Amino acid sequence: MLLCLDTALAGLSVALCDGERIVAEHHVLIGRGHAESVIPVVADVMARTGATAPDAIVVDIGPGSFTGLRIGIAAARALGLAWGVPVHGMRATDLVAAAAFAGAPDCNRLAVVLDAGRGQLYVQHFERGQPAADGAIVALSPADATRACAGIAVAGPGASMLGQARIVSESWPRAADARLLTPAARALAPAPLYIRAPDAVAPAMPLP
Repeated sequence: MLLCLDTALAGLSVALCDGERIVAEHHVLIGRGHAESVIPVVADVMARTGATAPDAIVVDIGPGSFTGLRIGIAAARALGLAWGVPVHGMRATDLVAAAAFAGAPDCNRLAVVLDAGRGQLYVQHFERGQPAADGAIVALSPADATRACAGIAVAGPGASMLGQARIVSESWPRAADARLLTPAARALAPAPLYIRAPDAVAPAMPLP
């Protein structure tokens, strides 16, 4: 079985999947408090199934909040070490795209839009049945994102920030949707996917 974790954005999302079947799941938008909650939620999900350990773990590596990504990846690595199971990564945009395509069978092309903060949006384009290109996620202003997504469907929690967009879903990344990904899309390195520099910067050293 596959343990799936997502703390990249506002959601605290944990699921245990057996193939395409969701065995147990916790998916709640909490905004903050991931660090205190993720391990107890994992324990609860595992306890509900009676499983002692999964066969592997996959964790959302971003894009997302810097803190949220570090919390989820650190938790996944710690659990993988404790259980002696492999840990892999998956992208938030891939999760949203897979769920959107599954829910809109007539949609063959879409853009995933996530709120990047600082007045920007993360945007990535997808075509049904085609692997997402590495490095194809960009951070844009709402105006630039609207132009970049003109004429195609959009999905994701940032979709409503675009002007005159054809929205097929506004769902947040959901860990259980890892079951919809290709094996390659859920076998990435478990390292944070940072699209831009962090908001916080180190203070300048004082002059002697």
